[in-house]
Amino acid sequence: MSSNAGEIVDQAYRWILGREADPDGRAFYVGAVERGQLDAARLRRLFLDCDEFQSGPSLTVVESDGVHVVVDPNEPDFGATIAHHGTWEPTIGQLIEDSLPVGGVFIDVGGNVGVMSFRAARKVGPGGRVFAFEPNPLNVDRFLRGVIANALTNVTLFPVAASDRTGPVFTLKNSNGKVVAATDVLQAENASQAMVPDDLLVHLDRIDLVKLDIEGFEVQALRGLTATLARHRPKVLCEFNPVCLRPHGGVEPEVLADLIFSMTGRVTVIHGDEFLGEVDSAAALMDLWRHRDAAIAATGHLPAGWTHFDLFFQVDR
Repeated sequence: MSSNAGEIVDQAYRWILGREADPDGRAFYVGAVERGQLDAARLRRLFLDCDEFQSGPSLTVVESDGVHVVVDPNEPDFGATIAHHGTWEPTIGQLIEDSLPVGGVFIDVGGNVGVMSFRAARKVGPGGRVFAFEPNPLNVDRFLRGVIANALTNVTLFPVAASDRTGPVFTLKNSNGKVVAATDVLQAENASQAMVPDDLLVHLDRIDLVKLDIEGFEVQALRGLTATLARHRPKVLCEFNPVCLRPHGGVEPEVLADLIFSMTGRVTVIHGDEFLGEVDSAAALMDLWRHRDAAIAATGHLPAGWTHFDLFFQVDR
């Protein structure tokens, strides 16, 4: 057991407490496992009985870019950032607002806890609509609390993953809950339902903007939106993140690039808060990504391959 003591302890933290291990706690429990004082069953029982698990997450309402968002300030992926800074991707949020008319319809694929959905709902007003997809059960809970906190009547949440097929998927428990392959149904984290968004959105008579930010599962979601995008020809804002596309989407980034350019001839590329300009082909997009990624890796700011873009385009074919 000693050879995988760290893995046992890390899994207990992630699966039961929903967070990464703090260094002191991890060292204590790894030592106990290595000395034979704890096995996996006894460790699990300790975590289930601890005050942190029993009390659950500490939720708070944060004002973020003019809307109220319910977050866990101790959740490292999203909650801590927005609780501390009071904002999340403000450039993307502003682009969403600027791209939506009053009375418009916004589709938020990867709603998380609702930051972009709520900003969109405020912009489109009571005569408009927002439809969000979010499979992570913790995010679903916080999203719905946020709907109440903002007194919104024009938001509908589908608590499912958007995909090109209906069936179960597994997602990680953290707020940026990536879809993951799992062979052990008892050890996987969240079991969630995937559905085809074309089937759920067929009743709509207009769609103005679709946002996809789902940690590498964008190809599957776009394929599940084929009929919707062809019918309404909306604007699309899609994350392009090769480090997630390969392990979580199961595709190379060129597949997403080709899919996007099958729908449009021009894409605006955004990196963080910087608009990098337009590209007119999948090859040009990949060249720009490689150049930017190499430049950032050379600074030591991020490892090679970790650069990600947001792509903004109008469906026109």
